[in-house]
Amino acid sequence: MRWVIIVAIAIALGFGWTQLVDIYPDNYVKIYVGKTLVEMSFAAFVLLLFFLVGALYLGFALVGYFFRAGSFFSRWRKRRGHHKASQSLGNGYLWLIKGDWRRAEKSLISSTDHSSVPYVNYLAAAQAAQEQSQFSRRDDYLVAAYKAAPDETLAIGLAKARLHHTAGQHDLAEATLDDIENQGRKNSQFVAMRIQNYQATQNWSKVHDLLPLARKVDALPEEVLQQIDTQAHRALLVNSSDRQRTWKELPKEQKQHADNILTYAQDMLQQGNDSGAEKLIRNALKNQHDDSLVNFYGKLAADKPAKLRRNVEGWLMARPENAELNLAAGRLAARESNVELATRYFEKAIELEQLPGAYASLGELLEANSDSGRALQLYRAGLVRISSSIEPSVALPNMASVGEEPVLSNPNTAKEGELL
Repeated sequence: MRWVIIVAIAIALGFGWTQLVDIYPDNYVKIYVGKTLVEMSFAAFVLLLFFLVGALYLGFALVGYFFRAGSFFSRWRKRRGHHKASQSLGNGYLWLIKGDWRRAEKSLISSTDHSSVPYVNYLAAAQAAQEQSQFSRRDDYLVAAYKAAPDETLAIGLAKARLHHTAGQHDLAEATLDDIENQGRKNSQFVAMRIQNYQATQNWSKVHDLLPLARKVDALPEEVLQQIDTQAHRALLVNSSDRQRTWKELPKEQKQHADNILTYAQDMLQQGNDSGAEKLIRNALKNQHDDSLVNFYGKLAADKPAKLRRNVEGWLMARPENAELNLAAGRLAARESNVELATRYFEKAIELEQLPGAYASLGELLEANSDSGRALQLYRAGLVRISSSIEPSVALPNMASVGEEPVLSNPNTAKEGELL
């Protein structure tokens, strides 16, 4: 479009010049320069004037360009620097993703002076340095990031806390989070980082206190928060000095978790409340089937083991092919000295799942009835089974190893000579 306009102007000027010659052929212009007289036609004068104006314009333009050449060059260098900085940042992140920490760090800090976001370079370089266990350099980069972007305290603080957390420096992570508490109190990532750090330091009471806020700000997916909630309540129950009070304070859904039930039942046994522990497990099994609860129930001591066995047999009617139920029924039958019934249940448990506990219990039963040779074979078979697949165990204190499996009871109420 510009060239079209220029050509149109040139045509118009040419046409005007020809018209001047045609209309005023005798007109002329005299120019005195000192004592010198210059005469020319009017058309020639107009053409000369046009060229003089053009020359003056070109001259001034060249002079202006000369004086502006420095700023043009400066802007060019700046654009070139930004381009190189962008390339260095991109390449640095690629090396970081690939795990080449040394090259990533070198690339990330090579053009920080020209980067539009130098604090991003420094934060990424801090991660690369940490991966090389260069914690001093990491901290220097973090300081540089703060200086480069003093208004990005929250973002840099979160990155710093995450690096400390990843490095296992949980005290430093906690201190950093304390520093940005005012800015991050309602930030989802801040709350998530707090919870993760409290988890790492086993500070479950603070984890529990933070969960309502975490749900409010969507710090983590609800499924993850539910898992953390369960872990927190579990830890609070395990570490409580007054488990009875803590159990009463547990939410209803937490009282349905097998791990919590087993922990409280074990505490009841240690307090001598055998009947309370039996009732707790029995009621839990009425509402839900769990092999760990069944395993525990089969090891409970009772004055009338036949009553417990009948409870297990009632559950067996709904799940006759459940190995743990057969094992529990066998253990209780053995405590009744009903060798034939116990043997049948133990053999069924072995047939269904080859439970090491069933091998051990049947072996002990046979050994107690003077069949040591077959008992030894069963012990060996159980050991082979353990080597390939460990029997699901209940994390309870004072539990004996497989092959010894004591009856779970208050030590003061255990009877000598009772069979497993």
